[in-house]
Amino acid sequence: MIHIACAADNKFTQHTVVMLTSLFENNKENEIHLHFFSADFNIENQKIIEKTVTKYQQKFSFYPLDAELFKDCYVSNHVSFATYYRIVIPNILVNQSSKILYLDTDIVVCKNLKPLWDLNIENYTIAAANEINFDGPQRLGFDEKFKYFNAGILLINAKNWVSVNLQEILFSYIKLHTNKLTFWDQDALNANLYNKRLTLAPHWNQLSPVFEVNNDTLLKVYSAEEIKILKTSPAIVHYAGSSKPWDYLNIHPFKGEYYKYLSLTDWKDFKPSANFKTKLKYLLLKLVGKNIYTKFFSIFQ
Repeated sequence: MIHIACAADNKFTQHTVVMLTSLFENNKENEIHLHFFSADFNIENQKIIEKTVTKYQQKFSFYPLDAELFKDCYVSNHVSFATYYRIVIPNILVNQSSKILYLDTDIVVCKNLKPLWDLNIENYTIAAANEINFDGPQRLGFDEKFKYFNAGILLINAKNWVSVNLQEILFSYIKLHTNKLTFWDQDALNANLYNKRLTLAPHWNQLSPVFEVNNDTLLKVYSAEEIKILKTSPAIVHYAGSSKPWDYLNIHPFKGEYYKYLSLTDWKDFKPSANFKTKLKYLLLKLVGKNIYTKFFSIFQ
């Protein structure tokens, strides 16, 4: 049994269903127990998620969270309390499974996750993939040889996590270092687990910036072979960042994967709306690329 945990709020229902559909479509031979966490999910949306899981004859559990737990956590228009939900998941699930695979809901799963699940993390607290973030180690105060990791896909050693009281350590760190955090709980995880992590092969977490930087920059984080697999055959596509595939202006090379699995859901007719000005912006974006486009428009802001 693979124990997968994910978390979201109401506005992410559609995207959660797409993620789950991709997960189950590519893992039909695996038994999965989906543990879903939220502090604001309504009954209607909860039933939608459960219907998606049971459609594939998989097991579903819902865990309502107390929003008070996250009262000291920073939120904004881009960041909701949902990003912090993963901090409490291991304490809740440790008696059901000593290992948990946490997945963000802005992803699509493209391959069988059994090889990821089977990784031995007995001597680690987590397994996570590197992220292109060169100032992270210095900003958070750890040696850059460890590299900064992305927390959107985490293989968690729940027993280890709970034994060192990591939940309280992370909440305390967030409260004390709010002004220091650029990427919220992900920064807190990096600051406390940089030397307690198994590095995942990056194809388990293909991040959007991979298509936005040059090859020399990529080679500072990944090997040449890893880059080749990452760009052509990812196991998980993670639409990290503010631009998502459901946005009209998104030009992610794997944007089509989102709509492939969307077509298997009740949202199959969804299309992002755009006025004439937005359509012109999209054409320009496709023509010159994101970096030049961003620099061009920043001049006039």
